[in-house]
Amino acid sequence: MRLYKKARLAVETCDRELEEKVREAQELQAERLRKKQQVEELESIVRLKQAEAEMFQLKASEAHQEAERLQSIALAKSERAEQDYASMYLKRRLEEAEAEKQFLFEKIKLQDNQRPPQVSSSGAGGDPAQTLMLSKIQDLLKNVRSMPKSEGH
Repeated sequence: MRLYKKARLAVETCDRELEEKVREAQELQAERLRKKQQVEELESIVRLKQAEAEMFQLKASEAHQEAERLQSIALAKSERAEQDYASMYLKRRLEEAEAEKQFLFEKIKLQDNQRPPQVSSSGAGGDPAQTLMLSKIQDLLKNVRSMPKSEGH
């Protein structure tokens, strides 16, 4: 009987060890399942963050393109404003030159009307003031003709 008790104790010990091992295996299985779920959650977060990063990269790219477009528009407007200013300036200069020419022409005409006709043997030789006026008019006309024409004006 002693052998029987000893065998029975050995079986009971084995049963307890077996139950303990089963419980440990179940705990390990549960721990493995928890770790697997954590890994899946982390992978999901990583995918979400990657999608978010791609979205922000796309937005940054779009903003960069918009900034370049606006910069080119601003540059074009600035160039156009400079052209308009130059055109307006040249137009005013031309108007001033034409007014000066008209003034000098009227002055010469008035002087010619106030003076009695002269008979001159040299033809163009006459009054030095008149010669100076004619020279000034010719210079103005040369300047007006040599001014660059602006586009569209």
